[in-house]
Order: sequence, then structure tokens, then C-alpha cells
Amino acid sequence: MNQIKRLKPNTEQRTLPASGWLTTAFHAAVVTLFWFNIQGVIGQVPVIKEPQPSSFNQVLIGSNQNSNITNVPNNSSNDPLYQYKQDQKELQKRNETLNKVLNKQTLNRQIQYDLPSLANQPGAEHYRNAATKLNSMLRGAEPMSLKRAVFMTENAYLGGRLKYDDFNKQIQKLVFIAKLKAGQSGYDWNNPQTRNIMLFRVLADTLEVKDASSEGGTATSYPMQYDFDDIMGTNNWTKMFVSKLLKTKTGQCHSLPLLYLILCEETNTQANLAFSPSHSYAKFKDKSGNWYNVELTNGRIVSDAFITASGYITSEALKNHLYMEPQTKRQTIANCLNDLAIGYSQKYGYDGFISQCADTTLKYTPANISARQMKANYQTHRFEYVVNQVGRPHPDVLKSQYPKVYRLLEERDKTYRFIDESGFQAMPIEAYQAWLKSLNEEKAKQENQGLMLRLTKTLN
Repeated sequence: MNQIKRLKPNTEQRTLPASGWLTTAFHAAVVTLFWFNIQGVIGQVPVIKEPQPSSFNQVLIGSNQNSNITNVPNNSSNDPLYQYKQDQKELQKRNETLNKVLNKQTLNRQIQYDLPSLANQPGAEHYRNAATKLNSMLRGAEPMSLKRAVFMTENAYLGGRLKYDDFNKQIQKLVFIAKLKAGQSGYDWNNPQTRNIMLFRVLADTLEVKDASSEGGTATSYPMQYDFDDIMGTNNWTKMFVSKLLKTKTGQCHSLPLLYLILCEETNTQANLAFSPSHSYAKFKDKSGNWYNVELTNGRIVSDAFITASGYITSEALKNHLYMEPQTKRQTIANCLNDLAIGYSQKYGYDGFISQCADTTLKYTPANISARQMKANYQTHRFEYVVNQVGRPHPDVLKSQYPKVYRLLEERDKTYRFIDESGFQAMPIEAYQAWLKSLNEEKAKQENQGLMLRLTKTLN
């Protein structure tokens, strides 16, 4: 699963050096969308020149407006100009106050509070079209289809070059082989458990079936392999795509469970997406209500104990439903919006589109930690963009003179506090790789055999 890199202010928390104002820091590390660390590419935020206040004429009495008035006698009767000098001092003070007010008002009129829109970038329209369709599904305005949701999300990044017919044909071929193999093995395809297992096997095993329409009268389906190159899609976001998995037969924990869920959707078979740190997988129930975890990165059925063995699932994270929770179909499609935002940020950068996608995902899945991190990254980019316009003053100055800018700082910090208090812990890539390796150890193999045996007994 992709990781999102958490954007960090470049200073210690609440440190205010004499040389200038620095932003606050986050006291917990993240996904290194991801971040993730979610390994997302951080978009560049345009930097505008600091606006200059308009000049204005000060109204002063007399020509010596810059003189300092000193040594005013305590007894006004000894100085005939005492009252004049007092009036001049008072007027100077008022002019200074007026200067500050006018400077503030002029600058406030020039502050841009939203990141510049990237909607006019070549290909950006595909993202907004995909987001419109996904939102329509989520609202119930059109049927929910995970297959189409995944296709649109990937097609947006590919600039509309992906062909749906080719995408669909490859999926139907896998369904055909799974169904044919079930029948030739004497299993009842109408049994939901048969479909769960055979759709898993068509991705995890080598299946040879008798097929009169194929050359030689047989057809063979080979297992999908784990792609160890750029496993988080840091350098090539298409590494995360189901379309890439179908084409190359290699993928990772983002594309493999999505493909399994699409196959289940095509056959009206119940299965769910679930998350663990830096990872996603599928799960389904048997007829007795027992859950089974489908770990397609190594073609295993594993227990919850193996999922939690990474050591990065805290009790707080479980309490707050961050991990191991079966996602509904609507929540899985909502997560496609977050995937859309991650791809957009890597290709173009950050603007309001990122926030809209993250907010919609969180509307349907408040515990989606990846979407929460995307929201925090957007808020960081936005605050940096706005605070640079006002010269990065001390936070106390922000609070008193630029309350709207200060609220952006508060909103960003609130999101990061939420992440830190949710129980989330960033999982280093080395730890993730070590956990994946453990799934291939003998203990995992034996457990897989036991669970598969128990499942197979339900097929007849």
C-alpha cells in the first residue's frame, strides 16, 4: 500500500528564534499520503512576492514632522510651546497607529487564502471528471462499481489513455478460469465459499483448466507475483495500479487486494478491504461467521495474529478503527477518491482539489488515516503559502493582526494532533519489508495450509 509523506515544519515546536518566525512542528512522525513514511511526492507550492503596503501621506502640523521632542519641562508655565509640542507628539502617535492600520488593511486586501488552482494543467480535467463520477456513485446517483471506480482513478493519472474494454476483458478472463476450475474440481460455484476460494486461487496459484476454445484444449493461469521494485510507488505511481498488475502479473498490497475485490464484485461474492500499517488486504467470512484474511502479497490465508505481528498496530489504533476493520463497498470506493488525490499531488501538486477528495473520503470513513494525512499535507501547503505573503511574523502577531491566517495554523495543528492521538505509528520501510518476509516463513505456510483445509471442507 502506498505511504504518504508527512510534511514537517522546519523547526522545533513553538520555537520562536530572534531572527524570524518559524512554523510549529509536529511531535509525531508519520506516514512517511503516507506519509505512508506514505511515500508521496510533495508538490511544489508557488511562492509569491510579499505584498507591499500602499503609501499614504501623513498629516502633521508643522514642517518638523520627524523631530523628536525631548526635555519637555514638567512645568508648562516655563515653556510657551509646551501645549504645541504635546499636541505634536500626540499627532505623531496617531499617525503611527494609522500607518499600522492602513498597512494591515492594504495587505489584507492582497492576501490570497487559497492555493492557486491547477485545474488548467494539461490532463487535470480527467481528475475532476473522475471525482465527479466517484461522488455520484457515493451519493447513490448511479450504481456503485469498484471496477469502474478503480479504472477511472488510474485512467485519470494516465491522461485518459487506458482502454476500459481491455481492462474489463482481462478481469473476465480471470473469472472464467476460476469458475471453470471450480467445476472441473467438483466444487459448486453457487456456494459463496467456493467463489471466495477459487478467486483467491486464480491470483495465488497456477491453475490449468480444460478449455476447448484454447490452443491445445487447455488454458493456464499463472499466479500474480509481488513486485519488490518501488513497492510504495514513490518513483512511479503506476506501480500501484490494477491495470499494471493485469498487464505485468506483478503488483503489491495496493493493487492485489483491489483486483481480488473486483473479481468478487463481478461474481456477486462478498469480501471486504481492510488496512494495516502501510498495508491493505482483503478479508471474507465463511458461513459460520469466521473471518479469513486474504494476503495476496504471498498467496496466503493468514490469521489476525500475523496481521498484528508487525508491531505497529497500537491498542489506540484498534480502538479508533484505523486498522483491521472490514470496509464497506462505499468506503472502498471513497478510498479511490483518496487514491485520486495522491496521484494528483504527485503529478501536479496541491490545490483545493486535494482537500475536496480528502474531505469526501473522511465523510464516509472518518478513520481513514491516509485521507487524514492527505488533509494535513494540504493544510501545511496552504498555510505556508499564506503565511509567506504576510512576511512570516511571530504567531502572536498573526493572532492579533492576521486572525484568518492564524486560524489556518490552528486548523493544520488540530489535524496533526488528531493523527498523533489516533494511535497511528509510522512504519519504516525496513520494518514493513521484514514483516512481509515473515509471511513466507514456515509458520505462516503451516497456518495457511490449516486454514485452507478448513475452508475446503465447506465447499462440498
